Amino acid sequence: MTPQLRKAHRYIWFSLAVLMPLGWLLAIRAIPDEIWQQPLRPAQPAQLPLLVRSKQSGDFVISLREDSSSKHKQVEVFIKKPLENPNTVITIGNDGGVLLGLLGTRGVYRFDLDSLTASKNPFVLRLEDRIEGRILRTINLNEE
Repeated sequence: MTPQLRKAHRYIWFSLAVLMPLGWLLAIRAIPDEIWQQPLRPAQPAQLPLLVRSKQSGDFVISLREDSSSKHKQVEVFIKKPLENPNTVITIGNDGGVLLGLLGTRGVYRFDLDSLTASKNPFVLRLEDRIEGRILRTINLNEE
């Protein structure tokens, strides 16, 4: 190393010794106080009061609920154990015509039904894996 390179090397290290702690303090100061994030999925609707029918199928408990005037209906899915397929969707109808939503980890999922969907007879729910294109489970809520 030549004397000029040694001198430049020394000045670079002295300047880094000052600039690195200064940059570290400025980075800490730049962190915002409060971060607002949008939820990944919308909040679930409130549970309707009347239980019309319920059926257990494997690790699922599927309930059909309605309000006191019978105008609004809701499908409630309780998952007891985490799903093997993380991309499971729930549809209503034999042909899988109306997509209700995506099921995730264990817990309770509620899906409001519009009047046309709620009047379907027979009331058949299908759990599908749309990526692999297969039906995981079919549940008929009209049967016992």
